[in-house]
Amino acid sequence: MPPTAVAPARRPVLGRAPVAVLVVLGYVAILHYAYANHIAPIFTYLQFGYRSPDPFGYAVAIALVVAIALVLPRQIARPSHLIAWVLFLIAVLPSLVVPQYAPALSRPAALELALWGGGCFLLVAVIGTRQPLRGFVPLMPLRPRTWWALIALLFVVLNCYVLLAIGVNWTLPSFNDVYGVRGEFRIEEAEFPALGYVVPMLDKIVNPLMIVRGLFTRRWGWALAGTVGELYLYAEQGNKTASLAPIALVAAFLFLRMRRPTGSTVLVAASIGSVVVMTVDWLLASNDLTSLFIRRTLVLPGLTTAGYVQVFDDAPKAQLGHSVLSSYVHYPYDKEPPDLVGAGFFGNPDTHANGNWLADGYANFGYLGMLAATIVLILLLWAVDDAARGLSAPFACMMFVVPAISLAESAILTAILTHGFFALIVLCALAPRDWPPTTEDGPGGRGEVATAATQRPAASATRP
Repeated sequence: MPPTAVAPARRPVLGRAPVAVLVVLGYVAILHYAYANHIAPIFTYLQFGYRSPDPFGYAVAIALVVAIALVLPRQIARPSHLIAWVLFLIAVLPSLVVPQYAPALSRPAALELALWGGGCFLLVAVIGTRQPLRGFVPLMPLRPRTWWALIALLFVVLNCYVLLAIGVNWTLPSFNDVYGVRGEFRIEEAEFPALGYVVPMLDKIVNPLMIVRGLFTRRWGWALAGTVGELYLYAEQGNKTASLAPIALVAAFLFLRMRRPTGSTVLVAASIGSVVVMTVDWLLASNDLTSLFIRRTLVLPGLTTAGYVQVFDDAPKAQLGHSVLSSYVHYPYDKEPPDLVGAGFFGNPDTHANGNWLADGYANFGYLGMLAATIVLILLLWAVDDAARGLSAPFACMMFVVPAISLAESAILTAILTHGFFALIVLCALAPRDWPPTTEDGPGGRGEVATAATQRPAASATRP
């Protein structure tokens, strides 16, 4: 009998280009509807005003969003893929479309922001997720028992330091009260400067890793310890990401266990979630859920990017004078850029308006600063993928879920040095390559992060 070739696996529906375009357009429409009808009429006093977008500028912004969605990897197979899709959902897409109908910037300025922001992230999608360099991060994998003992030791030691430094707050603040908690924590951080490094290490790396082990091995004591650790830090620090991290990790775990997880699924989930939230608020005659999950999580990052451009448009740029170049550059302000934007744009001197790498890049060097920060982000994604080579794909991606969310709302150098990306890359290089011990085949199971060693030509799928 002649050899019979095995038919190639069919691409998932959400991985097909026409479907991806429809998903993106649907999500943009839902975000616009939510903003115009459920956010702007109520929160105009917080800069969430509404204006009719310029047809040309809005069309350009939407075209850039669609182009990015088509260029991003369809299937999540490496940490950089997951990070890029999270950044696209939380930081980039809102930064391109929200300024078109929010009156923070003039229409020409909003179009300019969309062109620069979209162009920068196209570089990330094309270059940053393709792993052109391999083998430059040295790997020293430990045995599973040793590596997890190291994580447990970090959990105990770092939590003991925080407990001794600031004690225990038995009350979980509401999301409307977190700003007061953050103000108190900043006072405590001034007294114990190490908290600025220990707390991010805990809430973005160590606690999530405890939850990850619990999810993969069903050792729920680990997951419970990590969850309690996140809630404790939320009570002490007021960081909403810490309180939502366990939910995000469970959602990511279920998503990555799919046989062929596609990036468009993230947009579908955000679209469905937004519709559900608005429906529940309509039934309850409330706006609380819409404010929390759509306004603060999906819209605010885009408005904040516009706020950075507004505040630093004609003002002297920061030039990293408050950061790594403080010894070489005169810094003309007495506050950091997030505090300046909080006071100058949002009208509240107590608001610390963290911006993503695009916003922070503009505050430091204008639009060329956006490009420079994007280049650093691309290098970071290369290092992440290289450190994760040989790891189980879902395990490697799960390690970077919470840091990816943090990166979407922080400066790139802050994410690397303070929020733990560098430390996580080191831990990733030390992680055991034979963990988890039993998984299913495929990208949602035992599939490995692509490496030079694992990328071999497939044998001819024939049989006599």
